Amino acid sequence: MREEIAKDIYAAGALEREYDAACKRVFRNKEIIAPILQMMVPEYKECTVEEVLRCIDEDTMKDVPVEDIPLMLEGLPAELSSVTEKLILYDVHFKAINPALSSERICVHLHIDLEMQNEYRPRNPKYPMIKRALYYAVRELSSQLGTLTGTTNYNSLEKVYSIWICNEDIPEELRDTATSYSIRKDDIIGETAEPEEDFDLLNVIMIRRGGKSREKIFDFLNAVFQAELQKIEKYTTVTGNEELKQEVECMTGLGMSIAEKNYNKGIERGKEQERLAVIENMLRKDVSLSDIVSYTGYTTEDILQIKEQMQLKEKSENDRIRRTPQRRR
Repeated sequence: MREEIAKDIYAAGALEREYDAACKRVFRNKEIIAPILQMMVPEYKECTVEEVLRCIDEDTMKDVPVEDIPLMLEGLPAELSSVTEKLILYDVHFKAINPALSSERICVHLHIDLEMQNEYRPRNPKYPMIKRALYYAVRELSSQLGTLTGTTNYNSLEKVYSIWICNEDIPEELRDTATSYSIRKDDIIGETAEPEEDFDLLNVIMIRRGGKSREKIFDFLNAVFQAELQKIEKYTTVTGNEELKQEVECMTGLGMSIAEKNYNKGIERGKEQERLAVIENMLRKDVSLSDIVSYTGYTTEDILQIKEQMQLKEKSENDRIRRTPQRRR
């Protein structure tokens, strides 16, 4: 029985990993990225989705590493690493033209990292997601300069956006919210007039889905994750992108398989609970092990394990009752 359960868990996990991979492939398409930038990044607030599409540099979306120290090799996965620091694997990483600072003669880029995150509050180890997002953004900023020297030109630093789309395990009070974390100037003594572009170099945007908000960003993301092509078309053009259509259809099939598996799992879980209740009742009535095995089809080892768990549960309940203060009559 345990072996069958282990196989089911592995199969379900493999299916969900395949779905996650399909989602990441969909979000590597600039037609999907553009509405997110247009709705969430201030530099694109006055742009149309079509204008944002033209700003996204597809050539920088290749699987090329971004490093703290220069590398001599090319064609490695899209990751951020150094000899001494933790390896970072990006979901989607690219550059986009900053329309606010660029001109016909000068092109200034934004460095954008887009992450899909299912577990909003990781358990192993436990840490706030915003700290991880800030770490990604800081590493991306520092990687632009490579190895520091006496002639390092800090003026070449370009603004970094780390955008996180959080899907599951979100506290109820945080669902359907979007928050921007950035560097801002706060004069302590006197007033200064330093250019904002000199210090506004790092921005984390945390999008926390919930499934009920009618705000455009959540409506669009729901359409993408639910693979609703018709609704996606309200926000961006996917008509000419056959590869994207195939990826969305792949997501649809995988999503339906996961939903069906979860539905069947729920039914099976209910049946399993009924069988366990019958076994526990037979054990309380001192029915012999051989009769329980014959009646239920469970092995002797399984029955003994259920009996042990039942005794522990009953002991715990009796201890709780003994510790509960008795009310005076």
